[in-house]
Amino acid sequence: MIHLIFRVACPVVRMIFNQEIKPNQLQKTLDKYKTKMKKQYRKREKIINNQQWDLLYRRNSVKSEDFDIRLMIFILRTIANIQVGNLYPVQADTRTSAMLSRIQYIKNKTTQSVNGKLSAEQFKKYWDDIGQAVLKLVSSIKETFIDNAEKTQLIGRLFTLNPVDIDYNKLRIFISMSETYPAMILQNIISEYCIFISQSMDAILKKEKHELYHKRFITQSCCLCKTEFSTYTRMIPEKQWESLYEIKSDSDFHHCPSNLEQCSERFIPKKIDTCNLSITVPIVLNIHNILTYIINLLYKNELENFLMKNKHVIYHYMEKNRCCMCRKDPSEKTFITKIEWNKLFFKECVASCQNCMQDCCSQFSVIKGIKSSNLDETLLSKLFHIAGPISFLHKIEQDSFLYFLNWTVDEIPLRNALLDLLSIIKDTSVSSEMLKVMDETITETVDVQQWISTHVKVEKVNPDPPLQVILPDKDSFCTKSVQIPKDVSLPNRTRCFNDITDEETNFLKIFLVLTKVVYSVLTNEFKRLCADNVLDKFRMDIYEQQIADCHKDSHKDKHRQRIYLTQQQREQLFTPTKKESKPLDFELMIYILKRKTEEEGKTDYTDHLDVIDNIRREIVQHSSGVLNETRFQEILTCIEKALLHFGKELYEDKITNLHHIWNFKEFL
Repeated sequence: MIHLIFRVACPVVRMIFNQEIKPNQLQKTLDKYKTKMKKQYRKREKIINNQQWDLLYRRNSVKSEDFDIRLMIFILRTIANIQVGNLYPVQADTRTSAMLSRIQYIKNKTTQSVNGKLSAEQFKKYWDDIGQAVLKLVSSIKETFIDNAEKTQLIGRLFTLNPVDIDYNKLRIFISMSETYPAMILQNIISEYCIFISQSMDAILKKEKHELYHKRFITQSCCLCKTEFSTYTRMIPEKQWESLYEIKSDSDFHHCPSNLEQCSERFIPKKIDTCNLSITVPIVLNIHNILTYIINLLYKNELENFLMKNKHVIYHYMEKNRCCMCRKDPSEKTFITKIEWNKLFFKECVASCQNCMQDCCSQFSVIKGIKSSNLDETLLSKLFHIAGPISFLHKIEQDSFLYFLNWTVDEIPLRNALLDLLSIIKDTSVSSEMLKVMDETITETVDVQQWISTHVKVEKVNPDPPLQVILPDKDSFCTKSVQIPKDVSLPNRTRCFNDITDEETNFLKIFLVLTKVVYSVLTNEFKRLCADNVLDKFRMDIYEQQIADCHKDSHKDKHRQRIYLTQQQREQLFTPTKKESKPLDFELMIYILKRKTEEEGKTDYTDHLDVIDNIRREIVQHSSGVLNETRFQEILTCIEKALLHFGKELYEDKITNLHHIWNFKEFL
């Protein structure tokens, strides 16, 4: 997590910073806003400490590479008017300010953690939230990424944050399994049907034209209608209709009595490609005789078994409320009416619901002896829109990219759907040959980048925030907002980096030493030197300081060093009872110890506390997250001297651990 914050999030925040305040204008801009910065961050409490203030105004050259996340956010608040808050933003807030707020909040929580640990759940939550914040910020960055080794390395690490890992080879196999193979299978089934009834596909389309015309979403009455056309259930999008039929160009082809420009009789069938899934699936689902032919082959006289197997799926296309069989909230759109449901299932009086619902899926059974011939065309078509192997192909076509993600987690449902369809091809030589090559990729030449670009849906208005996903691009990469429902299982991914350099390792080791060794020593020292009355005196000073601030009387005690307390530190200090008190963090404990030892005249002790505090500040406010070997050894030596001064005998084991604490993979 520390590596993610300092080596990935910080560089991306810096890119946003440089985009808002151009590097060649930084010094001039800071000088212009100096008075405002001083008033906001230095007037009473030194929210920006002396070391960081010097980075802004007491150096010959100022560059953002020296700024940590916290300092950059303070500047962006004041100069760029980006309202970064101290609270954790709501999940639906995807503004730049919200992304920066998330990063800053998590950085504070992580670096100020008193024991240097996060629970597994916290770690996953923080990792995913920072990952999404970083990818969202990257999507708004206009500068080119690939211009040096460091940014090339950053790109690799951004891919580690990607919630979806797109494997080109897997994608090619999926395209074969979801498009190429099904199209070939359905082509063979339709061809065998045409032979069975001794009709061509063109003749079938001519015969079914009027029915299909009125099953369109956009339809109207035509001169052949004897009854109101609204009795048809509209299930065919215009794009599918246009793939099957075209208007005859001859002006004398049909004279419509109703003068309709697009009367059904003006249309003629196209010469269709029955190896095109976007054509064959609508044909199967919407031409009753073809659908009945396939159903009879698939289920013979076992429609009851099909309905029982798919009862729960069908139920929630009728009922939106959760039932006792649900593992998650239903997300299907209503498609089946209660009247249609009652034609398929009956309620058993003896059946009971675990959730005590009046009507529950578990209480219903299939009507005995039900056959496809008992059902009307509309209900039969609806059933196989939502259940069975044809419905699976239909749903994939609606959102191929989403189903690709599902398939990477579980490929069995698609395979089973294809095997079911293969089993009804009468020409066994064809089905056997296709079965042999099922696992082979036959779409090697497909442009997967073009496929992704075509099939990733544009973000729609949705209460749930979209996921930021890195998608492959011919030149580098791009991030897109992809709406992925919460109930979709994404592939498991490893939340760690495998390319950490030696200098990055040095930084992480020092962070680990501070949290695991030094903090433990300071806790013991605090218990030994600061009795309850000492802490109470400090609390009283802070309390009086707050009252003075409220009455603008802070000038009464200008000589005493003030401390800026975060909300978390206030909660650590001030609790109604001792039982509710929380462990003090690193910074607060050092501050109180220094106050105590200064009052007692223990100059050497205070000096060593200063050394530790300076090291803590250097690490927590680090701008790059790397330490060269020289600086690494210097810091270790300083820490060792301080611990020896605090008590060689007391902390001998801790001092030894300084040189044997390098097993930090779990910490990362």
